[in-house]
This record gives sequence, structure tokens and C-alpha cells, in this order.
Amino acid sequence: MKQNKAILVFNRDDWELSLISGLLQAEDYTVLETPLPLEAIHILQKNDIDVVIANQKIEGMDSTEFKELAEKIRPGVNILLLPTTPKEKGTPISDCMVDLKELVQFIQNHIRTENRLIGESSRFKDFFFSFTDRLLQVFEVNDKYFFNNDHLVATISRKVAEKMGLEERLADAIQISALIRDIGKVGIQHEIMDEKGRLGKDDLTIIKSHPLNTVQIMKGIAFPWNVEAIITHHHEHYDGNGYPEGLKGREISLGSRIISIVDSYVAMTTDRPYRKALPREEAIQEILRKAGTQFDPEVVEVFFSVIQEKKLQVMGKKYILVLDGDEAETALIKLNLSSEEFEVVPAVSAADALQYLKERNPYAIITDSETISLDKFHFYSLVRQNSSTKTIPFIIIVPDKEFSKELSDPLVDFIVKPLNIDELSSKLRSFSGKELPKPQPHPIKEELKGVAGNLEDLSLVDIIQVLNMGLKTAKVILVREKDKGIIYLMDGKIVNVSTGTLRGHEAFFELMGWDKGVFRIFHGQTADEVNVTMDTMTLLLEASRVLDERRHK
Repeated sequence: MKQNKAILVFNRDDWELSLISGLLQAEDYTVLETPLPLEAIHILQKNDIDVVIANQKIEGMDSTEFKELAEKIRPGVNILLLPTTPKEKGTPISDCMVDLKELVQFIQNHIRTENRLIGESSRFKDFFFSFTDRLLQVFEVNDKYFFNNDHLVATISRKVAEKMGLEERLADAIQISALIRDIGKVGIQHEIMDEKGRLGKDDLTIIKSHPLNTVQIMKGIAFPWNVEAIITHHHEHYDGNGYPEGLKGREISLGSRIISIVDSYVAMTTDRPYRKALPREEAIQEILRKAGTQFDPEVVEVFFSVIQEKKLQVMGKKYILVLDGDEAETALIKLNLSSEEFEVVPAVSAADALQYLKERNPYAIITDSETISLDKFHFYSLVRQNSSTKTIPFIIIVPDKEFSKELSDPLVDFIVKPLNIDELSSKLRSFSGKELPKPQPHPIKEELKGVAGNLEDLSLVDIIQVLNMGLKTAKVILVREKDKGIIYLMDGKIVNVSTGTLRGHEAFFELMGWDKGVFRIFHGQTADEVNVTMDTMTLLLEASRVLDERRHK
């Protein structure tokens, strides 16, 4: 929560300016001061100003015009225009038309009230996000393919937005858009969504309608954020080959470009009806391959840095296998065990659970007494007989304490119905012998720094056009055997090129002839000098002409 914001004291009378500033600073407020109108405007543009105090008579500008301009630059700012009276330096405060101590008290009360409102607003926002998230989880709790998908996409998208330094309001809009983006699928038949084979043209058309459906469903809700464009365009592609409008580059809202990458990554790394989840590294390579075509390459780079941090968090998760004949009980466990600490994997039968155990060992197994009794302890016995699973702890949900007498195993604990999630969490944490080693932080792998690829797959012309279209500031490194070239772009325009002893235009003409090698793009890096002055598109055309001449010699 933000505390006291800055106060701008804008007054042409030096002694009064000093007096007001001193009183406010004594109250521990951040005070910015200036006697100049233009400097006051500059301060408003660069700082989070909450209150402006100024004389009604402003030298060189009408006070009403100043007020309108200030409110346009900083919406919501409170402007206090003090009456002007002729005073001499040294005049007692009691003789002033404005009681400055009362003024300070007024500002103090105003900011206290605002901070209280900000606190209430923040709590309501947290409630709204949490409630929406939980509601979607409840609807999808029995969906083995899509449960928690929206939560993951929203969480990672928010982290990407924050990593990019976006303002809180836009980060909020991106997070809520990621949560509700697929509500429009509610009207699409389950047979289509669960299709295990290739979808037909008509089915694809129906599925592609879901962003617009979502917007229509949400029309009646007055969101405090601009979410319509973000939701509508989260399936647009950076090169213009997406849907529903075929937008490209910066025509697509930044929120949509972020969600597009995260949504694709989560979809690839989770099971689907038609395929198993891809390994994380395969999904990363697929996103790399489509950077500049389907995805914004600059956002891809930020996404990779976030996903590396996310990987460390996932490494610390405890996998819980649940074999429970009561679907409501399983749903309760899935919904209420901390998703940051545990990952719950439900099994529909003992055979299903044993198949899971062949693939990975869970931190613990939760089952209920009725299921395990019907199985005549066969599942339990098989787990205990296998050398690789015999030390996995069990938690058995029982109707009463009598059941515990049937099993004497130090690695078996019991919970009496009705199920208490806090008690369950406590018992899971008590298995200290099964604690996973804490992952050690390590630097991001070199292959995740920047966006890389082969010139055979993406030519230099394509790279430059993508960066130019997105108005990107970036450094491009090209490597061909022992040769190396470097190109800097500023806001999509080539400003510096070098390779070997060549510089500027000649260096670029040389690099344009490379049809083999590798490239790596580092966004946000700038050149120390400019050695290319030609317009980028003109430079590309000139390079093509020079290469044609060289080929015909």
C-alpha cells in the first residue's frame, strides 16, 4: 500500500514558500517546491504528486488554466489555490489571510483519509481477484485437463507484467483478463473441447469465437480496468496471422501479447485430451522458435526470466497422490491445499494410482478407508512391497478412530471425518523425513538469455523487419563459424553495425550476405555511437541492390 505521496508547493512568494514547506516537512511529508510554472508542470509529470499548493495569481499563466493542465497530467490530484494578499517578509502567521498551520492540518487529514480509502480499495481488489480465481477453480475442479489453468496463466502473466515495470493498474488489468479470458468457452460443447483427434474446420471456427464470446458475457460488468482489448486479442499473432482480427506487432495490446505467450506455455506443459504434457525445455524451444512470428520477441525474453524463477518454485513443491472414492472430498483437497506448496494429483482407481507411481514418487498418498478396504489393502500392499515406494507416507481418511487398529505402520497417519484441511496440511508437513531439498538459486542458463535461432530458419531481413515493426531497442549478434557481426537498433531503427574491420553501411551489406549461422537478440541494449544514418527500410533495399550487383559480377 502506498503511504504519503509527495506534495508540490508552487508559489512565487519565496518567504511564504519556505514557511509552508517547513511546516509540511516538519510533519514528515515529502515536499517538492518551485516558483516556476514550467518547472511545476515538469515535477507533476515525473512524480506521484497528491496535493498541489499554489497562489491564485500565477505569473505567466492563468490559475484556472494551470489547474486544468495539472489535473490532465495527474488525474485525481488535489489543487489548493491560496488567496493572494500583499505581505512583507516577517509578517506574523496570525496576520496572514490563510492560517498555514490549519492548512497543514487540512492536508494531513486529507492524506490520512486517502490512505484509508486506498487500503480499503486494495483489500477489495484482493478479495475480487481471489474470489474470481476460486470461483473458476470450483467450476473446473473435476476437469483433469484444465483445472488451475486460469490461475497459472494469471499468476505468471502478472509476474511478467511486473518484471517489465508496468504500472499497477495495467498489471491488474492483465491479471484479471488472464483469469477470465476463456469464460466464452462455456457455450462450446464438451465433445469439442475434449476431442482427442484433429478438429474439423467448423469446430475450429466455434473455438475461435471464445474471445469475443467472453467480451459479450462480461459486457454487463463495469470493470475498473480496460480488459476488453486484452481479452479480445489474446490469440492474435505478432506477425498478423492470429485471430479474431489479424492484428500484428504493436497493434496488439501489450497485455494480450503477454497472455498469448503464457497461455501457450501453460497449454504445452499440461496434459491435453489429445497429448501428454511436453517437457518444460521442449515448450521453451517451441516458444523460441515462434518468437517474432507468433510471439513478441521482447516479451519472450522477459517471460523466460520469469519462468526460470517459477521453475525454482515448482522444484520445491510436494506432489500428493489422492485416491478417494468421494469426489467431493477430492475436490475439497484440490481446492484447499496450498497450490504454492503442494500439487495434488487425483487417481480415479487403484490401477490409475499404481500407473502414476510408475512415473514418479509422490511426497505422500491420501486415501480413504472405504476405498482401501474395498481394495482389500491390495493397493497398500503393492506400494509397501516395492522398494522404490515402500517409504511413501499414507494419510487415511476414516469414519472413526477404530479403523486405525487395522493398520500398524509408522508411516500411516489417520484423519477422522469430516475432513479438516488445516489438520491435513499439518500432518503433511509433519513428514519431515520426506522433506525435499531446498532448490539452490542459480543464474539463468545462457540459452535463456536473449532470443536465439538459426539464420537458415529466420533470415536477417526477417529479424530486422520484426524488430522494426515492433519499434524495438535491441542488440543482434550474428555468428558464422569464426566471424561475428553486431547490429544495434533504437526504436526499430538500425543505428550501429560492425563486423570485423567493417563499420556502418558496409558492415550491414556484408552481414546481409550471411545465409548460415546463428543469431541472438538482446532487448533493451543500446549502442555507444551511431554509425548508420540511413532509414532502415531504405537500408534493406540498398543492401538487396548491393548483393544483387555482387552476385552478377
